[in-house]
Amino acid sequence: MTQRNTLIEALKEEDRLLRAHLAHLPRSDRERPAPDGGLSLKDILGHIAFWDEFTVRFFECKLDATSMALPPPVRFEERSREALRRLRPLPFGEVLARYLEATEALLAFLAGSWDQLSEREKHDFWVPLKHRRVHRLRFERGWGQGSAAGADALTQLAEGA
Repeated sequence: MTQRNTLIEALKEEDRLLRAHLAHLPRSDRERPAPDGGLSLKDILGHIAFWDEFTVRFFECKLDATSMALPPPVRFEERSREALRRLRPLPFGEVLARYLEATEALLAFLAGSWDQLSEREKHDFWVPLKHRRVHRLRFERGWGQGSAAGADALTQLAEGA
């Protein structure tokens, strides 16, 4: 399996695991912070969507010779807090739609533009995968849900990287 395919499959698996939590979490709990004080599932989905959208836009601009390149992200924490403030008033369905669109855009970008990326840029695309995994694992700890099967599948995918 190529590095690109490994990354795409790992991102799809993280998405599948997040969606499984969504399917099993009662609707009334989707917007409630985790019992340990962590982010709600809605916040996690919105946060990931924001950063994945930014990542795709950033690299699309970088690869387009006619585009003004976006500046590299700075003040990550401040940008994350601002994105959450803007997303929290939105209905859950809209945040979920943004997450789904951002996930598809990220996967499509990797499938279509991988060969145009430098080795450094290819390496940088493992960050969105790690980002998703960190938030999923925090969510699982916060809600007392484990996913040993998902962890095993991701470990197998990572071995091909």
